[in-house]
Amino acid sequence: MKKFIKWLTMPYYFNPSIKFKLKVSFSLGLFIFLFLYIFRPFYLNLFKIIILEYTLGIGIIAFISTFLILYVPAFIFKDYFNEDNWTIGRNLFLMVVGITIMGIIVWYFSNLYTASYNLRKFGLLEFLSYMFLITLIPLTFFVFINEKNIRERREKKVLEIKEIKKEIDISKKLASEISITSDNGKEVITFNIDDLVYVTSQGNYASFFLLQENDLKEKILRVTLTKIATELKEYSKIIRCHKSYIVNVNYITDISGNARGYLLESEFIPISIPVSRSFSKQSLLRWLQ
Repeated sequence: MKKFIKWLTMPYYFNPSIKFKLKVSFSLGLFIFLFLYIFRPFYLNLFKIIILEYTLGIGIIAFISTFLILYVPAFIFKDYFNEDNWTIGRNLFLMVVGITIMGIIVWYFSNLYTASYNLRKFGLLEFLSYMFLITLIPLTFFVFINEKNIRERREKKVLEIKEIKKEIDISKKLASEISITSDNGKEVITFNIDDLVYVTSQGNYASFFLLQENDLKEKILRVTLTKIATELKEYSKIIRCHKSYIVNVNYITDISGNARGYLLESEFIPISIPVSRSFSKQSLLRWLQ
């Protein structure tokens, strides 16, 4: 049970690509159509006259419903579907809700269609149970295999990066002082660029973490990460690796990966710094060399 709960909390990649959602929706719709048409379970052998158009109709409705379920909630509830917080458990929950909604839609149109032929009508709960039997097991299997494949690909690329990565000389100093002014122009933070470990956003504020006497100190300023990144663009080792993080790669000592993406590690940073999906393996190598 503990292993299952741990598996549910593992990071998972929610792909925002419309192309990917269309592919998943089409695959599920096609699977449902072929399964029902070929095996004809759940009394479908009684539908001989209209079996092709009936099962094809269910497949098409399933395709459209699945795409809308994958697209609309993610568009409306962007914070909930944030890729940095997405897990296998959330993905399975979405699947259960999605199958239920899809089952209700398919059930409604199914009964409307079969009524004109005086064919057997299915009760809602009965129909939903059939939908779960058909879809939940293969979808769960897909999630398991997909998570495993993505994680293994990430881990393989991490090993490749570690093999190529050169030793980082943290003692190498950029010896340059820089000042960042707040958005309202009333406050200023001045620091030596080689002391900057990373910056993260806190609402309208940014937290600067500076290494001073081997201790990480935090300084807060009302300023956007976009402005900070612009101010620091001339320093090639200071990069905005994520929408919420700017990091000095001179302090990065390790990199890891999971199904969601890459994570930067440092003995000076108490957390793992996520890397945006827009950065390729080549970009990571270029930073860390």
